Amino acid sequence: MAKHSVRQGTRSASRARRTRNIVLVVVGVVLALAAVCGFLGYLFYREALQVRDHELAAVQALQGLQDSEQLKDTDALNEAVAQAQEHASAAKEITDGGLWKAASFVPVVGDDVKTVRGMVDVVDGVVGQTLPVLASTMQNLMGAELSGGEGQLNLQPIIDAQDGLVRANELMQEQASAIEDLPTPHIGMVCSAYEQGRDQLTKVADMLDGVSGMVQVAPKMLGADGSRTYLLVAQTTSEQRSGGGLVGSLGTMHTEQGKISVGDFHSNTEFISLGESANDEEHGVFNGPLTFSMDVRDVFAVPDISRVAEMLNNVWQKSEYACAIDGVIAIDPVFIQEMVRINGDITLDNGQVLTGENTAEFMLNGIYKAFEPEQQDLYFEYVAASVMDGAFSNMTVDKMLQVAQVMGELAGGRHFYAYTFHEDEAQYFQGAGLAKDAPESETEPEVGIYLNEQNPSKLGWYLHRNGTVSKTARNADGSQTYHVTFSITNSLTSEEMQTATDYILGGVQHGDAGVPVAASGTSVQRMLFYAPAGGSISNFNVTGDVRDQAEKTMDGKALLTNVAYIAPGETVTFDFDVTTSPQAQTDLKLDQTPAGWLDAGVTYELS
Repeated sequence: MAKHSVRQGTRSASRARRTRNIVLVVVGVVLALAAVCGFLGYLFYREALQVRDHELAAVQALQGLQDSEQLKDTDALNEAVAQAQEHASAAKEITDGGLWKAASFVPVVGDDVKTVRGMVDVVDGVVGQTLPVLASTMQNLMGAELSGGEGQLNLQPIIDAQDGLVRANELMQEQASAIEDLPTPHIGMVCSAYEQGRDQLTKVADMLDGVSGMVQVAPKMLGADGSRTYLLVAQTTSEQRSGGGLVGSLGTMHTEQGKISVGDFHSNTEFISLGESANDEEHGVFNGPLTFSMDVRDVFAVPDISRVAEMLNNVWQKSEYACAIDGVIAIDPVFIQEMVRINGDITLDNGQVLTGENTAEFMLNGIYKAFEPEQQDLYFEYVAASVMDGAFSNMTVDKMLQVAQVMGELAGGRHFYAYTFHEDEAQYFQGAGLAKDAPESETEPEVGIYLNEQNPSKLGWYLHRNGTVSKTARNADGSQTYHVTFSITNSLTSEEMQTATDYILGGVQHGDAGVPVAASGTSVQRMLFYAPAGGSISNFNVTGDVRDQAEKTMDGKALLTNVAYIAPGETVTFDFDVTTSPQAQTDLKLDQTPAGWLDAGVTYELS
């Protein structure tokens, strides 16, 4: 028994030594791996800082390209491209290394590594492919003479630049889309660098898209393919209609091979007696509290410019000025102000100087305080004609780039419309976003919110809006849900009411049996709410005096409508959820009736 016990003890001791040795080996391996991982982690951290610095430097070199003005300085453009290429190449060399490829498979951190590598590839593509094409095209364009003499524009250099700008823009949009599709990083440092790069490249993409669009549409609009006559429509957003404002006057603009002539404007009073061409659905929506006549003054109550253009043409062809028209160009005081900013100040016969800062306020508010209605029309028409005469005349590349910079923003905000009846040219006009309809794209979703003043007045200048679009859910079917808040405040003060005319304030409104329903100075808005195409609006709530809510259909699109009463100093607020189509490829945008300024007042919270 004793010998057996000794042998058992010996075997136990031996097993213990083997176990101890195995543990020591394992611990040693773990320590060694930890040391290696620590070294690799430190090395990776250092390289990550280098990549960040190179990427930010590359993007910073491109910052000036957010403004199309920078494109005209080809030396500076080439220098920016060279700097960006140097930094982009250095960053790509690091992220193409084995360490970064391996790190892509590490849980959580690997996703951030993939995003960084994707961002590096995008920036490398921008500076290696897109910008050289852009720089070469701009260098050729800058050396061209656009003025053909006697007010004629030499269109050939613009036509010659089209292919290069189209190619550069296609590449830029692909790259902007690629960086947008990358997953948002988890690590703060990585996320910050990614967001800076994404935002900068998005701004460059927007700028280039505007310039490219302008270069495509300008020759078409200015008669490169044959003479064109456009119905020119001046509207005032001080009395809102869904897609703009009350139409004040109509005229024509004739173009042929770059030669532009603007005909006389004619007051809406000459067209009112010609009737209207609205359909039953349109009349059914705008049936009170103020029943719209739907004559020439009210056509923009319909938010589809395709339908508005049809109605305007119908009225024009009934008039004594009837002629074949190729399309419709509609402008408002904000468009006019931006053109004054570019073309130069306008001095009125009373000595008042209109500038790129005060023109919209004068045309939307001051004109109604200073002049009688007959004079108001004359001044409005004079300023509009002067601006359109100068918008495309005496063109230089510098001026063209300034117009291109602002044109997309003006069209996106419904301050400017360019619509053609030529199907083969439609892609350059309405197809390029220069003539908006109510929401109709499932892939690029919008929610439409439109105002229609029911108190005959000029209170639009005093209505200020604030909107917030917040993403709340990414749904299993691919659709996305957002919460929308939209407020309208009547900023009219008691002091301003003392000095404003009845023409501005409107009168006391009466309902059934003559009962007053709204005092002077109260804006009464027929509101229209459109869900995105293929999407929906739900959980609709209001704060403030909002009445008579109903669901309607107009021109094939469903909408929600109600009437908001907004007294001086008061606010109405609409809160609701919006779900997009499963086909949506971009985040939800808010499309609304244009105000008297460029800022749409909308905040997007999309992360």
